[in-house]
Amino acid sequence: MMNMERLPVWAMVATPFVRDGLTVCEPSLRNMTREVLSRGCTGVIGLGVIAEPSTLSLTEKLESLAVIVDSAGPSPVIAGALTPGAHDTSNELRAIGREFGAALEAVLVPVISPDPAEVRKAVVDAHRATGLPVLLQDLPSANGIFIEIDDLCEAISGLELLYGIKCECPPTFLRIRRLRESTNTRLMSGFGGIGLVDDLMSGADAVAAGISLPEVAVKAVTLVAEDRRWEARSLIGSYAGLINFETQARTSVAIRKEHWRRQGVIANSTVRSPSLPYIAEFDEHSRDYGFVCRTPQRHSGVEGSWG
Repeated sequence: MMNMERLPVWAMVATPFVRDGLTVCEPSLRNMTREVLSRGCTGVIGLGVIAEPSTLSLTEKLESLAVIVDSAGPSPVIAGALTPGAHDTSNELRAIGREFGAALEAVLVPVISPDPAEVRKAVVDAHRATGLPVLLQDLPSANGIFIEIDDLCEAISGLELLYGIKCECPPTFLRIRRLRESTNTRLMSGFGGIGLVDDLMSGADAVAAGISLPEVAVKAVTLVAEDRRWEARSLIGSYAGLINFETQARTSVAIRKEHWRRQGVIANSTVRSPSLPYIAEFDEHSRDYGFVCRTPQRHSGVEGSWG
């Protein structure tokens, strides 16, 4: 039986905006952070890919992180620093370290090059700028940068300041197996939890879930830890359509936000360009997955219009 203490589920937190998208909706962000933790997630990752970080100013990022950290209470928080461009990233990292420091569990940075020396340098620089352990995101679909698995293993070899790797370069289970053979660092499964069973079997010891029903990933991880992986497979299979619907490029953020809105967790599903907005044509799919429109109401401290 797997050690449950080694199987945290991290919730990827979106950035809710007010209806016109001009500012962050702090009550919604606070409510979302508390909600994902109440559903069994053990920690939260703010300013990840689904948080639309490229559309946020540095001030908005720091203000959002402050809300997340405060709302998470004793639960751990990881902060993303995914801004493209070395100068902007450096400024962002220094600001995160200065404003939050030890209040954060780690800082999340992307693989920035196929060159292992450049990746290693970026991890070291992120640690120096923040004083925090570094979670490395291996997600070529986000920035177009692919690193060979042998080069990734070389890049992280002996890096004690490395918090872990968020493993989202397919085939994830194969790369995770190779990484587990060469490192003791944390390996985090992603992609909404769709492949979490195979990833955990291959050596992952954490899961990141940005879907609007993160409790599905929590339950599946529990089943795997109890050596009930076929039940976990069946559970994930029953939600595979929803995970696919919520994680496709360009529409994923708006659909997930709308599903959170229909659950009464956030007030609006507004996104910023280049994400595509939620449109009426998606309604039939959302209803099939149980996300019905709500009538206008006040819910859990969040004011907004549902329906």
